[in-house]
Amino acid sequence: MHRLIILFLLLAACNSSGRKVSVPEKEEDKREAPLTEVKLNNYFKEHEIIPTIAIENPKGFDTAVQLAGHRIVWLDSEDETRIGIDEDVFTLKDKVTINEVWDGRDSVDFVNNWDQAKLYKINERELIGIRMSYRPCTGIGCNVDYYLVYDVRTKSKSFFGTFRSENNLSLYNFNDDDKVDYLSKTYSGDAHGSTFLEVTYNLYSMEINGYFVQQYSPSRAKYEIMLTKYPNDTLGSKVSLDKWFTK
Repeated sequence: MHRLIILFLLLAACNSSGRKVSVPEKEEDKREAPLTEVKLNNYFKEHEIIPTIAIENPKGFDTAVQLAGHRIVWLDSEDETRIGIDEDVFTLKDKVTINEVWDGRDSVDFVNNWDQAKLYKINERELIGIRMSYRPCTGIGCNVDYYLVYDVRTKSKSFFGTFRSENNLSLYNFNDDDKVDYLSKTYSGDAHGSTFLEVTYNLYSMEINGYFVQQYSPSRAKYEIMLTKYPNDTLGSKVSLDKWFTK
């Protein structure tokens, strides 16, 4: 009985003062939701540059293709693979990737087929992107893809590679500075995917000469995003933005 009287007096006092009684938020409500791979991919899509034209070569039969006003010819032999873009014909025999693919940089001489070609028109420049692979592939070789980003004006050629990673060729503009950006992917982990794996994304931007150059923070640290994934997605994925330029 005494407890009911005390409770009634407390409520009356609160109502008479006109003050609201605030309920503290639960600690877990203040925590940010973990950044997932889905959210990361949505972030990438928000900044992706849409190509003017995109052509697929799923069966690998096409050796010549017209990309708007540009003609691309694929010349493959037992000795080497060459690509002709308009009047510029070059070999892949001595080319290596800019980024580390898996256990170091990779020779592009491995490829013998193109899978995808895109034309970009950006700031009065034309860029041609080509995704390349090896056919018929066997074993872990089926998980490797290579990419050429070709600047039509300067004929500059930048090569990248991926292993066991998402293989769509994409260009970005992350800083809204009209610079063309590329995200390289470096794989770390078991080659067969039986244990957890890490994919490190590094930022490259195109210079006036048409070549892509890796980007660094003012403290000379590489801009990178770390994605950790687990076999069969039993534990989901983890994303770290500790070394990226924006949160």
